[in-house]
Amino acid sequence: MTDIINQASGELVTYEPVGPAELELMIRVLTDRLEASVPVLRAMWHDRYEAERALIEGRAKAMLTAKGATVTEKRAEADLASLPLRLEFDLKKEALHAGEELQKALTAKLYGLLNLNKAVTATYQSYGHGR
Repeated sequence: MTDIINQASGELVTYEPVGPAELELMIRVLTDRLEASVPVLRAMWHDRYEAERALIEGRAKAMLTAKGATVTEKRAEADLASLPLRLEFDLKKEALHAGEELQKALTAKLYGLLNLNKAVTATYQSYGHGR
């Protein structure tokens, strides 16, 4: 059903819950993981905006010092000069998007576990185990 990390060895282990208590634990662990992702994503957004500002500044400075005769030549020269900054910006955006997609996937998994938990709890209660 899901992969968890063995705390002692660090290896990824496939884990199948066998009861409501274990399912509840998985929900709690996943919820904690999602909560911990918020400050990480915030820092990634900060890094992305810093990289974007650096790119804008670097490109503008390159435009001012460009030797091209026309605006098009100056823009092309500035674009070439700011390629390392563009790469840095693109890498920050890529990491941010990957983090956001992971957060979405974890949220979807959490909703699935919550629905499964409702079904398991209802089953246990219908057999008299929940009393």
